[in-house]
Amino acid sequence: MYLYWVTTKDHGEDWFLVANSAEEATFFHESVEGYELGEAMAERILEIPEAIAAEVGWPSEELLQSCGGNILVGGSAQLVEIGGRKFCEGLMESTIRTLDDDMAEAAGEGRPNKTNRGSEH
Repeated sequence: MYLYWVTTKDHGEDWFLVANSAEEATFFHESVEGYELGEAMAERILEIPEAIAAEVGWPSEELLQSCGGNILVGGSAQLVEIGGRKFCEGLMESTIRTLDDDMAEAAGEGRPNKTNRGSEH
């Protein structure tokens, strides 16, 4: 298994993905995130050591850290450093989490994603 960095031209959902090949990573990303075939690109970042349990899909923070990742910024717009490179989560995911928190807060359920309140303007 490998850790890939998967991106699209709009950078709306860029994030890491665990897969056996770049083709599997891009297909998973496109299928789950609603992109057309061929819109995603996958860059192999590292081979996941056999001692680390991993399944195809998005890695947990624990998996990223087990592979040498350093979570520089957590929460709604994560920033991770691996191998001297910094990777920033796609902006669409951050927006969705903030909107989900805004709706949950309006329903009296707090902010489960722990994002800051959306703009009032």
